[in-house]
Amino acid sequence: MFFFNKIPLFRLVMPFTCGIIGGIYAGDIINNSKIILVSVIMVLIVSFSLLPFLKKTSYSKKWVPGVLINIALFTAGILTAFVNTERFYPNHISGLDQKTYQFVVMANANAIEKNKSYKLEVEILNLYENGTSKNVNGKAILYLEKDSISSAIKYGDLLLVNGALQPLQEAQNPSQFNYKQFLLFHQITKQAYIPSTSFITTGINKGNPILKWINSLRENLLSILLQHGLEGREFAVGAALILGYTDELDPEIMRAYAGSGALHVLSVSGLHVGIMYVVVAWMLAFLDKTRNGKIIKAILLLAFLAFYAMITGLSPSVLRAAVMFGFIVIAKSFNYHTNVYNTLAASAICLLIYDPYLIMQVGFQLSYLAVIGIVTFQPLLADLYEPRTKLMSWVWEITCVSVAAQIATAPLGFLYFHQFPVYFMISNLIVIPVSTGILYLGLATLLSSFIPTLCNYLTLLLKWMILFLNKSVEITEALPYSILGGIDISIIETWMLYFIVVSFFVFITQKNIVGLYVSLIALLIISITQFIETIEQNSQQRFIVYNVNGNSVYDVINGTQNSFYAPSALVNDKDKMLFNIEHNWWKCGIAKQKIIKLDSIYPSGGILPLISSKKRILAIDSKFNSQIIYTQKVKTDLIILREDTEIDIEELNNYFNPELIIFDSSNSAKMCRKWQAACKKAGIKYYNVAKQGAFIVDS
Repeated sequence: MFFFNKIPLFRLVMPFTCGIIGGIYAGDIINNSKIILVSVIMVLIVSFSLLPFLKKTSYSKKWVPGVLINIALFTAGILTAFVNTERFYPNHISGLDQKTYQFVVMANANAIEKNKSYKLEVEILNLYENGTSKNVNGKAILYLEKDSISSAIKYGDLLLVNGALQPLQEAQNPSQFNYKQFLLFHQITKQAYIPSTSFITTGINKGNPILKWINSLRENLLSILLQHGLEGREFAVGAALILGYTDELDPEIMRAYAGSGALHVLSVSGLHVGIMYVVVAWMLAFLDKTRNGKIIKAILLLAFLAFYAMITGLSPSVLRAAVMFGFIVIAKSFNYHTNVYNTLAASAICLLIYDPYLIMQVGFQLSYLAVIGIVTFQPLLADLYEPRTKLMSWVWEITCVSVAAQIATAPLGFLYFHQFPVYFMISNLIVIPVSTGILYLGLATLLSSFIPTLCNYLTLLLKWMILFLNKSVEITEALPYSILGGIDISIIETWMLYFIVVSFFVFITQKNIVGLYVSLIALLIISITQFIETIEQNSQQRFIVYNVNGNSVYDVINGTQNSFYAPSALVNDKDKMLFNIEHNWWKCGIAKQKIIKLDSIYPSGGILPLISSKKRILAIDSKFNSQIIYTQKVKTDLIILREDTEIDIEELNNYFNPELIIFDSSNSAKMCRKWQAACKKAGIKYYNVAKQGAFIVDS
């Protein structure tokens, strides 16, 4: 049974967390209004000042101290978010204009190779302008031109950079992943492309010595796996499982693990930390019999947890697990009884005070929800069936854990990933024990590196285990109907799903009829919102020119059907389609797509008519013959120019007389500037998709 009054920390973390979220979203308002900030501080002071006087409050008014405590915690959360928001600091780079400056920057991580550049997260330290130095602060993403220097940049390296920091780009297409918001939640506010001639390394490294040593050790451990024959996808998955190194994972293997419901094993989490904790605790068991042994053991375990968290990349799930196990270690050393909900809450409070922006990270949210789901629902599910054999007991235990975690994380999965892995129970029966074996074997392999022959045999066995894991995941993902995809729900619907889960749980465990009523009301709200959304989708008529670099991409949407025009290369590129297009299809409820590959059709005279119910739309490409003398004008609503077609804007206007000329993203910046100048001269309205984002109009 769930005793809410026995988990005070769990109850207190909720208003604190809500305050942090409110502070993050309302941060700019708070920063621009000193009155609001002072008011928040005063609420905190008054709330805590009144608490001692409320101890003698009559029983009928015992709720007053509770309300004050919740208000105080909520405002404390707002202040925590405000104080830790770097863009509010003096001399932050968010206030810089887009001029070219000379910067001194420090690499916050090793350079990551991309298709056309090296991506580097940096901390801006100094700015030079007209020979004078100015201290600035803030994080930025630099895309460095590929060369031998950029590839060798490591954590802590100082660079001298000439460049103009650009503001983060908004999402360029409807319903596209909001990369700007993602970076802002990581306190990154600027970005820039830096050619090879505009940066040099100083030869100075100012990184934290401990983190430098950790990064060096991690690279050495990865090199051990490579030197002893682990390569390709086996190395990528092994490095992710054992050391939390995910840079080598390719999109296909990620899709396979996601589709089978096994993606969680590729990010080091509570499972991995728990296994390592058990191993080290077992190795240090002899200390329990010595004087002060428990204290020494606790110190060594805490040091190991911190070390393992750092070497695996300090992801939110690792931080949560490490801090949580840290509280367990401390409690055991002093013989304190711990409640898992209070331990979870204590770890969350510590982490959020350290970095309140962790609450906005998907990994942090899913990690805590998964653990809450397991400790809450797993016992209930386990009681439904009593296995008669050890094998069935093991199978039932893993199944209950998997289902409990899915109950707690599925609504968030619908919101962020728009899919549900149907065969997650089957895949976890294989993935959990095999990944556990890989973790143990990987640890043994790394420890045996000083015995080359033994290490070679262990690496070979490790390779075959990872190969088996990959194949099992790929087979599961390839099964019919393995994924329920295209799920699109709003934040409100996500909250309603959680209201249904929690209130129905209360109804089942507490026999409280109110829980059933609340769950039914939440279900009714979801049904109403889905009904309204379905009506809107069936009546929608929309024309979209997407912004996909180097491509002409058009969508004519009529109800839940569409005609989609795009090059074959884009249509066949699953990652680009998912990132730029498919999220909008799910949002619009597109049930039937008609794909028209632009490179397989040959429009007459380079003019492609796009069929729409209300507007006359023509796309003109590089095959357009501007020398043709037209005898009759054709009134057109929208003209789309593509493929850098050589055309006279005034002649185009005289013949077609369009309401608007659109430059799609297949055109060069140089040609768009030329057209833009001509349109301004002729007084013609224009829209540059590459600069302004996708063009959307009711059609």
